[in-house]
Amino acid sequence: MEAPSALGRGDTAVISWILLPLAGAFIGWMTNLLAVRMIFRPREPRRIPLLGLTIQGLLPKRQADLARSIAQVVERDLLPMDELLALVGVDRYQEAILDQVLAQVDQRVAASWPRYLPQALREAVAGYLRAAVARETAMMLDQLGARLSEDLRERVKLAPLVERQVAQLPTDQLEQLVWRVVGQEFRWIEYLGAILGGLLGLGQAALLAVVG
Repeated sequence: MEAPSALGRGDTAVISWILLPLAGAFIGWMTNLLAVRMIFRPREPRRIPLLGLTIQGLLPKRQADLARSIAQVVERDLLPMDELLALVGVDRYQEAILDQVLAQVDQRVAASWPRYLPQALREAVAGYLRAAVARETAMMLDQLGARLSEDLRERVKLAPLVERQVAQLPTDQLEQLVWRVVGQEFRWIEYLGAILGGLLGLGQAALLAVVG
């Protein structure tokens, strides 16, 4: 005669419906948690003796490549030099310089011309001087602005600066930066692993219920 089982068939089914989803959720969560952590850890190459493999976090290993890619995107797409020059507004500086020059012309004319000259003559001469100085100064500033813009395009390169800064950034600071930007998304990846694992466990429990 067979000994009675401690757990009945119904009890086993109930346990399957509970344990399998929990185990699946835990495994899915741990798997995604490990995958996210391996983006940053280990920071230094570590050798696994039995497997003969060397592992290192994706971010520390590819930091130089990441810095180069970020620098290219910043210079090409985010902050192109033409847009930077437009934001700086060289034309605004030219207008300010021209206003200062004309103010000096007015001041010198008012201080230098004899007071006994007719007012109409002084105004006419001053107007002619203002127009001539404004024309020549504007032409000079246009040429200077064009040379300055061309010189900035040739000398100011954002890509090497950004690449150097990102490449030299300590790994822990880079990790903190990434977590501040996409930390919430990383956590949702971990939660999604638990959800998918739990659903897989439910599917296994359902399959056992049908087969058993």
